[in-house]
Amino acid sequence: MNKTVTVNIGGIVFHIDENAYERFKQYLESIRVHFVGSDGRDEIMQDIESRIAEMFQERIKDLKQVITISDVEEVTAIMGKPEEFGDEESKEKEVDASEIKVKRRLFRNSDDKLLGGVCSGISEYFNLDPIWIRLAFAAAFFLGGSGFLLYLILWIIIPKAVTTADKLQMKGEPITVSNIEKNVQEEMEHLKKKFSGENQNRRDGNILTRIFEAIGQVIRLIFKFIGKLIAVFFIFIGLIVVFVMFASLLAIFKVPGTHYPEVLNQIFPSGFQFGFALLAIMLVIGIPFLMLAYFGARVVFNINKSSRIFNISALGVWLAAVCVCFVLGISIAKDFSEKQSIRKEIDLVQPSSKSIHLKLNKSREDEKDYNLWDEDEWDGDLRLSLKDNVLQSKDIKLDIVESNSDSFELVQVCYARGASKKLAAEHATHISYSFNQLDSVLTFEPYFEIDKSEKYRAQKMQLILRVPKGGKVYLDNSLRGFIYDIKNVSNILDHDMLKHHWEMRENGFNCLDCDGSESTIETGKIDIGNDDGSHVQINQNGVYIQGANDEVVSIDSNGVSIHKNGRTKTIKKGDFHFHINEGKK
Repeated sequence: MNKTVTVNIGGIVFHIDENAYERFKQYLESIRVHFVGSDGRDEIMQDIESRIAEMFQERIKDLKQVITISDVEEVTAIMGKPEEFGDEESKEKEVDASEIKVKRRLFRNSDDKLLGGVCSGISEYFNLDPIWIRLAFAAAFFLGGSGFLLYLILWIIIPKAVTTADKLQMKGEPITVSNIEKNVQEEMEHLKKKFSGENQNRRDGNILTRIFEAIGQVIRLIFKFIGKLIAVFFIFIGLIVVFVMFASLLAIFKVPGTHYPEVLNQIFPSGFQFGFALLAIMLVIGIPFLMLAYFGARVVFNINKSSRIFNISALGVWLAAVCVCFVLGISIAKDFSEKQSIRKEIDLVQPSSKSIHLKLNKSREDEKDYNLWDEDEWDGDLRLSLKDNVLQSKDIKLDIVESNSDSFELVQVCYARGASKKLAAEHATHISYSFNQLDSVLTFEPYFEIDKSEKYRAQKMQLILRVPKGGKVYLDNSLRGFIYDIKNVSNILDHDMLKHHWEMRENGFNCLDCDGSESTIETGKIDIGNDDGSHVQINQNGVYIQGANDEVVSIDSNGVSIHKNGRTKTIKKGDFHFHINEGKK
């Protein structure tokens, strides 16, 4: 068991083995002694420590957090030892060993610039003469003006080579002690010449350069300001969403001032599962927005380094929450996998006048519009409410058909889902529905109830009123949205069947007091679109059908036109005959 030492190398904290620390300390001391009389010694040592810190970081992994003596030996071998600096053969071996890991990076070269060092930086990256890059930008400028804009954009987004390590990476040279020393000394010589006046007339000091540098600085400030605004927006949105998620979590514990739809609790088998699922959903949604706010805060407050522990922890919690949602989702989906229905014949008191008045009990609340009943077109609206700890649902539809007897009859069909057909049928039997009949007036309730011990399992109900031949029915306006697809001789749409008297005859359900202004399938408009891109439209002009593969069939007064694969075939009206069955939609 070895002791570890905590050290700061190049501004980064490392845990290093005690023996490795002693070896590393001796190495740095020998380099300091070697450069004791050199110009720019402090800058050389700072660059060397920064490069060593980068290489140490590459050797730290999740299961390895301590720098060992072997790591120190590898790094010092790459950087080179002081006794080898004057040995050309050793330096050549040092460069050969290091070039494998060197990656050339794109920087702006401030040491050889006309404006911002973009062209010379690109030339260093591609190992070209900068004159060719400058000529290309000049040609782009004079041919369309795009060269100037492109140069400014590159000036903004390409970082400037500031440190010695940056300049060596820009040139594709290995970052070793020898190369760092060489680069620093070259910079010192350049500064001496500049301050002695020898470089006074160099092109990097002219007025044009300063003007463009000022323009570049202004553009950078503008983009930086816009970036700060976006970051503030990220913080605002992230914190708002996180606050809403947190309030939702407090609602589980019924904290005063918080609330969530109680009806959601009726989907899960137990309150514990519901709370666990809600917590997981909040984390799945909230963590990405929290990270968005964290990213915005880093930009606003110029925090360059993110917390690795925070990032890993957030990712781990988010993945765990996703797994919980997936497992619970599979469990709930299983409870909806099978469907079953049960039918119940309900005896009605036969009205003395052989006429019945249908209406809906609207005393509690108005019924909202209901679009589609068909299972394949279910819109996902649960239409549920929880009153006095009783689950209520408005998923009810009324249909009217011809009776096989001489009596009015009512059939109640209850639908439900479950993990098996047996369980689905059991759920359907727990549906409770009531209506009121007073002689010829039949009043339906707008909702049915589910036992409070039951959970929501897609329960819904359909009422079928069987009318004998000669029987009459009046449809009250309160039934709007309650009746569904009642077939009739005139093909009148459901909403225009209301407020009229109807009679069941041999040919079907007939309107007794319609004036012809009612909407029908022929005069109305039916417009149906599917997810695969197919489309059907029926109106007074004809029928228009578009398939998923853009094939089109249109039927109108001129005939039938079929368009497919760029070709059109037309069948004129006189070449075919239509046959319409009365009473069919």
